[in-house]
Amino acid sequence: MIDAEVYSWLFVHKEWDKLRRMPVPDKGFEDQFRDYLCRNVNFDVVSDKRDMGLGLAYHGLSDNPHELDVVCSKGREMFVFELKHYEVSNLTKEIVFTLLGKVMDFYLKNVSVLSNYRITPLLVTVNKNVDDSIRKLCIAYGVRLIEPAMMTLGVLDYFARDLYQKIPRQDVTFVSQVEQLVETVSKLREQCDYCLSDILAYDKTNGIVSIDLPLLERATPGETLIKIKECYNSFEEARRKWSIRAQGS
Repeated sequence: MIDAEVYSWLFVHKEWDKLRRMPVPDKGFEDQFRDYLCRNVNFDVVSDKRDMGLGLAYHGLSDNPHELDVVCSKGREMFVFELKHYEVSNLTKEIVFTLLGKVMDFYLKNVSVLSNYRITPLLVTVNKNVDDSIRKLCIAYGVRLIEPAMMTLGVLDYFARDLYQKIPRQDVTFVSQVEQLVETVSKLREQCDYCLSDILAYDKTNGIVSIDLPLLERATPGETLIKIKECYNSFEEARRKWSIRAQGS
């Protein structure tokens, strides 16, 4: 279900700048993100504000309550959002590990149920200067980093395919270029685009949770990030080219 990523990215990339700021510390970022996401994505379950139980009234293994900003599920897919307004402040590795720790605490306590979900943590920010160290950390642990300055592989795949469908078939060279981009992104997603649940393996017979590493062994986070940047730059170049042609037609 790519809609959760796509609309999260559209919010920070395009919608947030249009909205009126509220007189609260995050300027209304969390509330307006929640409203926008729920208007555009038809989730089965959405957590209440200030929810402390993963949206399911759960407890964690540590028996400590954890607030996660928004938790949404559709079928057997669960999306856990950590929202960091941070227009000026920088994201830190501690923020990423705190998000992972909260999710894992719930997971280990409720593994018999949560192992049936595909759980995707998403770190959402409007910061336009995210450091590559944070991007690599998110890639390594299956966290979707939603930021204005770059697309996730899923969002990139979505918009590259959309662009491909818009190009007139008679523009053979341009069609071929974008088609190659779509193929490259699709292949990269197959190799590297995993979420937290994809690296966790639960043996129901023995009650053991282990880390499954084959996905991580295909490429380092640094190598993956370089490839994502190359694809994103190629997409932006193609998008600008399409925009110019569309305006001239």
